[in-house]
Amino acid sequence: MPAPSSLDPVQQRIEEARNPVARQILRDATDFIAAARKAQPNAGEVLLPPPERPQSSDAAPPPPPFVPATAFEGRRDDYVFKSGGDGLGYYRDTAAAMRRAAPKAAPLTGPLSSGPMSGPLHTRWTFEQTPAEAMLLLRGLPPETRPKDVRLNATSKAVSLSVGGEAVLTNAKLHLPCDPDESDFTLHDVGDTRTLAVSLAKLRLPGAPPSWPALLETAEML
Repeated sequence: MPAPSSLDPVQQRIEEARNPVARQILRDATDFIAAARKAQPNAGEVLLPPPERPQSSDAAPPPPPFVPATAFEGRRDDYVFKSGGDGLGYYRDTAAAMRRAAPKAAPLTGPLSSGPMSGPLHTRWTFEQTPAEAMLLLRGLPPETRPKDVRLNATSKAVSLSVGGEAVLTNAKLHLPCDPDESDFTLHDVGDTRTLAVSLAKLRLPGAPPSWPALLETAEML
């Protein structure tokens, strides 16, 4: 074997690699590096923070006061379709929006059970009201009465009502106009009977009294 000093650098490295002691040192160094990487797998990696997302405002923008339209495109909540100062389209119905946003007050001045419980339906309905609603109450209905048994047809000036095929009112003229789109009815369990409550939203007309003296101007007595 020639002297180390007489070998070129490449040959010298080859001869050192053949040395058992040098090979063991190399294996030990390789094992040490592998163990260090296993203990700290993310060593040397830079963790970047997640990108910031723009915060969205929870407050929805207010609805526009006017939405232009060349023709009627269907009913929109809190809007009326008409030709006004801005042209033809949907105008914000502020009165309907105020009624919708206002808290619902108890529509009755007395218990649901206080009133006629028997007799022909057209003779035993009663009238209650709040500043926003006119209410027709019909008590003593059979417990099996369901919403499908009730037929309500309300216009701005008249109302027709039947329950289980029996007429209560037929095209009866209202004392003051109501909003037919806001008219509805509910059934309440009262003891072993049911009470029908028909709600008619009052139209806010200039000079109209807050309280109606009566529900109907005239009623067709059957």
